[in-house]
Amino acid sequence: MIKDSLKKTFPMIVLVIVVAILCASAEGYMNLLMMDTIDLAVAGDRLGFETMAIRLLVVAFLLLPMNIGLSFCKGFYKKKAMTSAKFNYISKAFNKPIHEFQKHNSSKYISSLTNDMHTVEMNYIDGIYEIIISVVYFIVGILVIASVSPIALGIGIGLSIVSATISFLLGKPLQKHQTQRSLMFEGYTGYIKEVLSAFHIVKANNLIKKVSDDYFHKSQSIQEKGYVIDKIYTYILGFQNLNMMISMYSLLGITAFMALRGYLTLGGVILIINNMEKLMVPIMRISEWMPKINSTKTLFEKIDDTLSVETVSNESITMPPLKSEINIRNISFQYDQQLVLENASASFQKGGKYLIVGPSGGGKSTLLKLLRKYFTPLEGNIWIDNHPLKDITKTSYYEKIANVEQQVFLFEDTLYNNITLYKSIDSNFLNHCIDKAGLKDFVRQLPHQLDTLILDNGRNISGGEKSRIAIARGLVNQADIIFLDEAFANLDDKHGKKIEHTLLTLENVTVINVSHVIYEENKALYDDIYLVKDQKIVSIK
Repeated sequence: MIKDSLKKTFPMIVLVIVVAILCASAEGYMNLLMMDTIDLAVAGDRLGFETMAIRLLVVAFLLLPMNIGLSFCKGFYKKKAMTSAKFNYISKAFNKPIHEFQKHNSSKYISSLTNDMHTVEMNYIDGIYEIIISVVYFIVGILVIASVSPIALGIGIGLSIVSATISFLLGKPLQKHQTQRSLMFEGYTGYIKEVLSAFHIVKANNLIKKVSDDYFHKSQSIQEKGYVIDKIYTYILGFQNLNMMISMYSLLGITAFMALRGYLTLGGVILIINNMEKLMVPIMRISEWMPKINSTKTLFEKIDDTLSVETVSNESITMPPLKSEINIRNISFQYDQQLVLENASASFQKGGKYLIVGPSGGGKSTLLKLLRKYFTPLEGNIWIDNHPLKDITKTSYYEKIANVEQQVFLFEDTLYNNITLYKSIDSNFLNHCIDKAGLKDFVRQLPHQLDTLILDNGRNISGGEKSRIAIARGLVNQADIIFLDEAFANLDDKHGKKIEHTLLTLENVTVINVSHVIYEENKALYDDIYLVKDQKIVSIK
């Protein structure tokens, strides 16, 4: 999938090929001019020498903007390729069903977007570019040498093939080591993420030494694997340089002998030596880059694995406004082999207010995830009026619901954007929602009020303020259904009771509240209370 997205860069590849052909052709022509210039100088033809030298300088000056253009083409090619790959990856990742996304540890996605994408850029994107340039210069080198001496061309190609074979054989182990290093980075990324998120626990329990030791060992393993890869590259480069020197000296001796026998001029000898590098270097570069490109094959498979979706949805219904009820009929659900709900049923009337309680691990959060369309029941159905929830498109369903959770995610952006979630909201209605969510006093005392910047995931505000922002979001959304998941856990009793009362008195809005916090003063406002326990859903009001 990610590799396919890189095919969108084909127009840029064509542009690179065109500009590379112009640059290589100009260099080839310059070498031919240089040969003629040297031969005219040896022959003592001053007028011819001066004329040819002027042509040589003109071509040399023209090469400067050509080579700059080629560099720009490389930059645009890499930019377009990596932008396309990363955008395609993040789009597909966020298009996955929530339960499919959560099957992988988030470190897998982070590793794919950081280390793996970097490796793709360095080994695959750069590799494609270098091979294109090498092929173009190789072809031009063949044409230039062939115009002077087909015999020398045959010798040069033979030496180049030997060099390429050595490089290819030495590069075979790279694929295995690159894959191993990628897996190490995945675990390393996950470890760093967990440690930093538990920073206060590490400090409070004096675990700094253990964490530091673990970090050192993980980091050392990755660096050791990188060292092994670098050693392989060093061996390849060393053998390439040795073979290059042997080949060049051999070719120098052969062409010098041909010149002595009258088969070549001095200019021809110099041209062949200069252009033989354009045969040998491209072949060696191709043989050096091909193992790197091949090593990304397993990397592409690994990246695509994080985007794979096992369940195929037949969603075809756009959800209309809720008219009658949400009906749970004989649903069953399990995690792996652990049964959570079995043949469970319940109903929620439009505009009704419902409290869901139960022991920890009893299934109430699972029930909420099923209602939110995060998961699909293994048996039975959830009906929205007369439509099975599984057949309703996620996009249309999520437009009709609002989620208020204990763990609230906030963007590093203004308070206004965090409440409205980047929607255009009437200011009077927004202020009404802010007041109902208990945020009015908080907003008033902020230095820039709604334009105040909320830092990284709300680290400059309290947990209670984050919860009220989440409740304000739900009110602003004007949803048909509001799902509350321990929404009052971070609020003091005074504000919790007040906000719950506001939500429970909303007209024509269905409220389903999963909570262990129960305010007796508001309990009578619930139309029903469901207990989720022993795989069943039971009304207890």
